[in-house]
Amino acid sequence: MLYSAPLLPEETPLVIMAEGFLTSPNGKVATGVLRYGRWPVVAVIDSSHAGQTTDIVLGFGKPVPIVAHLTEALKFQPAALLLGTAPQGGGLPTAWKNLIEQAIQARLHVISGLHDFIADNPIWQSLAKQNQVTLWDVRNTATPEMKALNRVAQLTPRPSHTRVVTMVGSDCAVGKMSVALETAQAFRTSQFSAQHAALMVPTGQTGILIEGWGVPLDRMIGDFMAGAIETCISQGIDRLTLSDPGKSHWLLVEGQGSLLHPGYSGVTMSLLHGSHPDAMILCHKESGDKHIRGGYPVEIPTMQMLIQLYETAAQWARDPNKPSARVVGIAVNTSALSESEATAILSQYKAETGLPVTDPVRYGAESLVKALIQERNELSL
Repeated sequence: MLYSAPLLPEETPLVIMAEGFLTSPNGKVATGVLRYGRWPVVAVIDSSHAGQTTDIVLGFGKPVPIVAHLTEALKFQPAALLLGTAPQGGGLPTAWKNLIEQAIQARLHVISGLHDFIADNPIWQSLAKQNQVTLWDVRNTATPEMKALNRVAQLTPRPSHTRVVTMVGSDCAVGKMSVALETAQAFRTSQFSAQHAALMVPTGQTGILIEGWGVPLDRMIGDFMAGAIETCISQGIDRLTLSDPGKSHWLLVEGQGSLLHPGYSGVTMSLLHGSHPDAMILCHKESGDKHIRGGYPVEIPTMQMLIQLYETAAQWARDPNKPSARVVGIAVNTSALSESEATAILSQYKAETGLPVTDPVRYGAESLVKALIQERNELSL
């Protein structure tokens, strides 16, 4: 069974609620859908940037108008409201509750990736029924399709022409999803597409919203997290077998959290062992902050130490008859840096590790794809 999220039709116009979060890491749902999503976004709500457009404020994409209130956004005739935040703990901002009610009354579908489910509110449920709109909680794992993912990991064998690459990170919110998407896109260019096919395996709410399938891993029962990833990878293999038979298949697993992060390391470990990758890409955000996000007194170590950490952890639950999974490239989010600062830090990490290093959003992921293919070829000799 190929699970697909209950996506609204791709032509459904969205308004994104990003009040107070648009330019912060907690606004990654909004920015992810703006950069990679399939729905047309007609407006973004953020009073601190009202009157501007998203291309100017964020530095990419189409000029989507930013407004201060839902009333202004309705002028652009949206059909759905997306809650565009992913705060620590996944709680619904109290100040947004009136907005949700107003949106339902305006006959907008409401999409949320938070842990606080909007469909659990009986008042909103009743209003949604009256107005014939959908309340979609992307992290809802109680659906029949999601319950089918509830199994313990088995180290399921995979076809020999399939390679699984897991994105791993120095911290949370460093761009692991973007790296997976950009790398998948690089595989689809003419240089590689004749022999290779790739897709991202979404493991979080934003990835599901963009790709239309996947698992909200941090919502799964702990015993079943790794098994759910195995099942999703099998589904991804089925998808590629149907769409691109005869090619080498690459499953690019969206990373979650970090092994170093006190709040999210459990999800990271389950993802790492459930995907039992053939290779890894280390993702890092260069922002000048030397500590893990969230106010924790945990320092981010050197690239060499991070590589050793993940390669060691990946081997703990790997078939001893299989080659060890290696970090074959480094992806650095340099969005906070100038052009000269970005090129300097990429050169520094390349010199320190001997690996290809790039910012896939800024400079493309071609070097990462070449490294993955080269590593696979070397192992097959």
